[in-house]
Amino acid sequence: MTAAIAQFFSKILSFIYTVVPNFGAAIIILTVLIKLVTFPLNNKQLQSSRRMQELNPEIKRIQQKYKNDKEKQNQAMMEFMQKNKINPMAGCLPMLVQLPILYGIFRLLRETGEFLGGSINTFLIPSLEFIDLAVSPSGFQGDLTQQIIYYIFPVLSGVSTYIYQKISMTDTNQKMLLYMMPAMFVFFSFSFPAGLIIYWITNNLLTMGQHYLIVHMDKKKSDEKVPAEVDKKTKREPSKVKKGEKGEK
Repeated sequence: MTAAIAQFFSKILSFIYTVVPNFGAAIIILTVLIKLVTFPLNNKQLQSSRRMQELNPEIKRIQQKYKNDKEKQNQAMMEFMQKNKINPMAGCLPMLVQLPILYGIFRLLRETGEFLGGSINTFLIPSLEFIDLAVSPSGFQGDLTQQIIYYIFPVLSGVSTYIYQKISMTDTNQKMLLYMMPAMFVFFSFSFPAGLIIYWITNNLLTMGQHYLIVHMDKKKSDEKVPAEVDKKTKREPSKVKKGEKGEK
């Protein structure tokens, strides 16, 4: 299945390359296109994650209250979830749908020779044959300048993963993952082709942008809601005063 997905995206990548003849730029454009297509799914996942962040203090309070009775704790949690219309699977399902796409892209950029053949020049700067994006940082053998640039890719992969994990974390008890996941990505990125690392960094940056967009939209909605509630309250108050005055007469 992943081979078929990789083959499908290889055709799109090849087409992008004919328009923008730079492998690095073509990967970034492909990542943006995939992000646009999966925007509704990502949006649902991020909204669910943000909702869980907001309700996390109340969830902790329930867990603390029934810490010695797991049955009551589970019952209270179910009631709380139903009351607030939370589906625990809402954040997982979009990710499960996107996993085949992710694996397909990973395979395409990890095995560029198999899926793209020799039709694409995989160098970041083709005219200078500078930074082959089909080569991994650990597999590169050459001058020190290029070696340093290759090593920057895994570092950026780890930094972008850390920032994304930090802003999207819903449970403070999972702090270990905040450091473990970026460290793992730095380690694995040394064996990934540079093109695949560019995809991952771009994907993280776009997801962070989408996260901040959702936060901004939620803030705007809440700011609009407060004046409306105040306005309703002020409209009700004069009627109460008039009623009191009528009674005095």
